[in-house]
Order: sequence, then structure tokens, then C-alpha cells
Amino acid sequence: MGLTGYMMWNPIATSRILPGEFIPAAKAAHGAEAILAVLAIIIWHMYSVHLKTFNKAMWTGSLTEDEMLHEHPLELADIKAGVIDQPIAVAVLRKRQRGYYPVAGILAVVMLAGVYGFVGTEETALTTIPIQPERLVSSYDPQTPTPLPTFAPTATPEPVAVADLTWQVYIGPLFQQKCVMCHGQLGGLSLASYAEAMVGGQSGTVILPGDSANSVLISIQAPGNHLGQLSVDELILLEEWVDAGAPK
Repeated sequence: MGLTGYMMWNPIATSRILPGEFIPAAKAAHGAEAILAVLAIIIWHMYSVHLKTFNKAMWTGSLTEDEMLHEHPLELADIKAGVIDQPIAVAVLRKRQRGYYPVAGILAVVMLAGVYGFVGTEETALTTIPIQPERLVSSYDPQTPTPLPTFAPTATPEPVAVADLTWQVYIGPLFQQKCVMCHGQLGGLSLASYAEAMVGGQSGTVILPGDSANSVLISIQAPGNHLGQLSVDELILLEEWVDAGAPK
């Protein structure tokens, strides 16, 4: 019990000498021995002393002759022989004391050193890891609501030449980035290809080549609150593309 208790009390010191698997093994052995001790007390001590014979010596301080004969026969024989209370000779007592005190003192020192070693061997993380103030955080951080998802910021567009202001070069990739996520089939309007965009949706044509002012696509983007809203520069280029005849 003492060895397994030491191993559980000082797991780091134990793992320096023995493999780490010995620590859970010590826990299992320690627990099994504790159960065995409890069972021994209940079955052997409780039954034999308190139930089977109901020994009353703990209250009366004495035993009957039958109990003495069963439990302490040699002591009973000394009592009957009249030698149990004879005083010890002074010389014998001194001799015993000369042997007892040194042994008792050495054992006391060894046991105290053992207790100190038992509780003081381990160096836990509380003393071996230095405190790093720069990593300290507040003990209370109020929760904040999770922000709603937003579209990734659009990089500032490079100036587009007039010759590049076509569906293939600029408008198509712009719609793929900003519009196709919703306008694949939503409302019957698809902006995934030039042909589908020019056909329009359930409400009719949304791009009128040469007439951006009356194109539904431009009027929906103009207020600035559409879900897939184009930037001001992108909307200006879209208007120029429509006014230029919406070239493919």
C-alpha cells in the first residue's frame, strides 16, 4: 500500500525510474488492496469479534477465563503461575533501555525522513513551469454575439479598357463572383452564361443592349441594397457595357 501510494502521489518522480504504465497499475493494485482490507474487516473482525462471540473487552477492559484460554493462553498461564506481575530487575531494564532508545531514535528519524520524502519528492507543474504574465487573460470575458456571415471584400478593380469591356473578359467573371451564387436558377433568372443572361427570367428581359437606363438589372442594382451588390465602379462599368450594346 505504501509503495503504490507513493507512485500515485509522485507520478512524475516515478516515471523517471519506471515506465509510465506502472502508475495506472499501481492505482489498480492500491484500489484492490483497499477493497481486500475492507472485506477482511467486515468478514473477519466484525463477524468474529462483534457477532460470533460479542467480545466486550473494549468496554469492560477484561476477558473471561475461556476467552483468555482461546486468545492469550501463554499470558493466562503466567497469571495462574503468579509471575505476570513480578517487577523487572533494574539491570535487565537498563540493558533493554540501552538497546531500545537508539533503535527507536533511528527508526523515528528514518520514518520522518520517509514522510518528508513521500510528500516532498514531487515537483509539480506549479513550481516547474515559470509564470508568463504576458499570457495572462481576464478571468471574465463577456460573450459577444457571433457576427452574421458577410461576403468576402472585393479587391479594388483595375481600370478596364474599353476593348476588354465584354462578357467574356469582364462581365461574365464579375457575375460569377457576385451573382451566380444566387442567380443560377433563382426566379428563373440565370447569369451563368451570356445566352441565359440575355434571355432573362420569369419577369422578362433584364438586359436591354444599348439602354442601361431601362434595363431591370441596372435598376435593381442602383439603390445599393441588393444581396449581391456591385460596387460603384463595377456598376458604372456594367452600365457602360450595356450602353455599348452588351458585347459578348
